[in-house]
Amino acid sequence: MMHEEAVEYIKNCRNISDYIHEELYKSNIEMNDVLHYLTDDPEKYQEYRLNTYLQYKLLDYNGIEDFSAAVFEMYPLLKRLAFVSYSKSDLTSFNGSQNIYHREDGKVALDRIKSGDLAEPGEFSFLREIRDPLNMQSVGAMIVTFDSKKFAGIFNAYNLPELIVYNDSGTLIYDSCSGCAIQEIENAKDTGEIEERLNAYALSTNFEEYHVISYLKKEKASAIPFSVILMIVGVALAAFIISEFLVHYYLKRVSARLNRILDGMTQVMGGDLTVRLTAEKNGDELDVIALHFNEMCEKLDLYIQKSYLAEIEQKNAEMAALQSQINPHFLYNTLEAIRMKAICNGDSEVGKMLYSMAVTFRSQLKEADIITLAQELHYCKKYQEIFEYRYPNQFRSSIECPLEYMQVPIIKFVLQPIIENYFIHGIRMRDNDNFIRITVEKKGSDYEIIVEDNGRGMSEDDIREKNRQLMENEMEKNNSIGLSNVNRRIKAVYGTAYGVRIEKVKTGGLRVIINFKPEEDNENEKSNDC
Repeated sequence: MMHEEAVEYIKNCRNISDYIHEELYKSNIEMNDVLHYLTDDPEKYQEYRLNTYLQYKLLDYNGIEDFSAAVFEMYPLLKRLAFVSYSKSDLTSFNGSQNIYHREDGKVALDRIKSGDLAEPGEFSFLREIRDPLNMQSVGAMIVTFDSKKFAGIFNAYNLPELIVYNDSGTLIYDSCSGCAIQEIENAKDTGEIEERLNAYALSTNFEEYHVISYLKKEKASAIPFSVILMIVGVALAAFIISEFLVHYYLKRVSARLNRILDGMTQVMGGDLTVRLTAEKNGDELDVIALHFNEMCEKLDLYIQKSYLAEIEQKNAEMAALQSQINPHFLYNTLEAIRMKAICNGDSEVGKMLYSMAVTFRSQLKEADIITLAQELHYCKKYQEIFEYRYPNQFRSSIECPLEYMQVPIIKFVLQPIIENYFIHGIRMRDNDNFIRITVEKKGSDYEIIVEDNGRGMSEDDIREKNRQLMENEMEKNNSIGLSNVNRRIKAVYGTAYGVRIEKVKTGGLRVIINFKPEEDNENEKSNDC
């Protein structure tokens, strides 16, 4: 890096010399003034300046002095600008203060130009010929001189390597080693043995007539300064302390997260399945454990609802449907005996009523928990027949279900509570145009059983409040039969996305919609079809 900066400084100085030379030829007045200054006697030169000033009526005449002053202002690196006249053998130098002085030893400068040695200790120069543009005759030369103090600044910035600058004539311009044997180094460079002679790593560059040599002694290169050792030790200690702090902080966080996972497991062991651990989807292994833990709790809670709570709700619904403490088997057998007695006595209407009631009780006692949709509709029809005898000619009923839906599995006892609610709360006893219609529809993979009537209905606020209770699965302890019971059992078996909802119809009645999705796992629990 030191070597490149030294070579770059010489290149910049060479470029500045070229720029100055080009600027001289760009102005005719300044160029002609320099030509007359180099070729005319002082009196004749002053006469030329006056004539030119009067002829062109110039407000500001720019001569050799103005040109030199502008050059020093543009290029601060410039140390001296000199003009040599070949015909008069004199030398005129400018140092930036516009003071001109003539040196009587102009021949010495010409001899140095001929020998090609323009450098001196502490400075180096570049020569540029000045020719008359009309005949291309060389009338003199311009010597652009730069200070070598810049090399000292470059060396001080790096300190360890050594720097030597000299020209083709062997004139030493700068050396950091105080008395380097230039000729010995030059000979070693020519033979390619400079690194062996100096026992150093060396770089050498020739640029025009100037040579730059930089080298670093191998013992210096291999030595580690004490300051560097202190810095390495300090950095190592700082890195160790920071790493210890980071590791301690990380382990503390991991320990806290593990404790949260263990606390969650303890709560689950105590029966609380609502526990959820915070975790990120793209986190580390502990986040993966937390995600799986949350998923396990959700599935376990859902399984308990389906297998345990659903069974409890089903049994509670069956017991409440009997509305009696009498043994259900005894009641069923008694009803069958009464029915046969009524038939023997010729009362077929009473026999039909008893048969419908017996079928209803039988569905609650002997069927499996999962039956077909055809069976559920059949039991519902028998239940309606009981009310047909109770309210003769006061209502009509219909059931619409495509044949392909008849074998769809469903939990039993979902329609009877809704039908019972209608006859208790919805039927208009003073009217004879009551009707209730049951329709089965399929929407995607889900099924809907729609129970629609033209009864007394409910207000919008009551419907909204009831739907909220059904959606949030609320149920009063003393009200196990009805919409809430059916809704609770459907959610327990098929999931929280399904259940019961209520809508108001234009006739003023209600539309109760039972939404469910049959599961393949339930097919092995179906009873025999009707």
